[in-house]
Amino acid sequence: MVKLNVKVMDDGYGDTKYVGNDDAPHHISSHVTSFKPNPSNEFSLNNNKDKTIYIASEVNGEKYTIGDYAAKLDPQIKWIGGENKHADDRFPILAKTILGMMNTESFEVIDMLAMNLPIRYDTQERRELLTNIIKGDHDLRISYDGINFHNRSIHVKDVLIKKQSFGSFCYKILNEQGGIKDEKLAAGFNVVVDIGARTLNILTIDAMKEQPALTDHTNDGMFEAYFKIAEVLHDKYGIIIPDGKLPQVIEKGEIKGIDIKPLIDMAFKDHANNIISLLDKTFIHSWSFITSLIITGGGAEILKPYLLQAFEQRNVQKIFLNRYANAQGLRWFALRQVMKNEKSKRVSVKIGR
Repeated sequence: MVKLNVKVMDDGYGDTKYVGNDDAPHHISSHVTSFKPNPSNEFSLNNNKDKTIYIASEVNGEKYTIGDYAAKLDPQIKWIGGENKHADDRFPILAKTILGMMNTESFEVIDMLAMNLPIRYDTQERRELLTNIIKGDHDLRISYDGINFHNRSIHVKDVLIKKQSFGSFCYKILNEQGGIKDEKLAAGFNVVVDIGARTLNILTIDAMKEQPALTDHTNDGMFEAYFKIAEVLHDKYGIIIPDGKLPQVIEKGEIKGIDIKPLIDMAFKDHANNIISLLDKTFIHSWSFITSLIITGGGAEILKPYLLQAFEQRNVQKIFLNRYANAQGLRWFALRQVMKNEKSKRVSVKIGR
């Protein structure tokens, strides 16, 4: 049997998660800037503590720096946070670079690349836009030192697009080969809450069927909390932080010698409370039916202690997943679909004979 090449690109507003054939998840921040050379470390003080990798690419003859180093080296880095991120000129550059990072050979054919769209934006128009960007040929050069660039040529044969957070549901009910591993959970009334950088996606699935009336997304992602922190820093200390640098500052917990961890704690607690309030209003008549609450995404990792306390009174199974769960589960589902398609082709050939 021919081994098919199935990969995933979960392009979040904050960072992009991707999974290749080895099923190992990776991520880089979704930042793109004009080319910046890789700065040298004159004193060799790193000692491998900083796991950030430098990434540069050349697309259509222009060079760019991608990911965390783009945010570090560009003092005015801008966050790709518009409503339609796929219409942003920086997105194809980011997407091509990640395709190049997933490929270690000079040429590769990807049989299926799985992606997702925020729930409200899962429309025919947005699917066509994303498919037109991703499907087909991609030629670029990629570098991990800013000096040596390596040719990459990738052909994407097919694109699978699902609603955001669907992959996290698949992560809990499917195994790595795409088979059902948890029939009880699959048959239940499941609410998947994906807390991303810009969006909060709520996907409700009852007995494997989506419930549209209880499925939606809002703009209550983690940047809502980040912007509140930035507002206080501006008003109290006169500090202005470009939005693209906010995640780095908040992760560090201090700026200019000021300990901002109490401010971060307050903002995160308030944001978790807002999410709980939104869920309460959405499911005011449905809590009695919900069997599992699956909380996923990068925001789920950050807000877990705050949300756990708030959910104590809810008599539902609470499942917290990490930032990679959606991408990994989406790949397992894509494998399931590819095998289903291959089986259908074989049956058609036999019938044709």
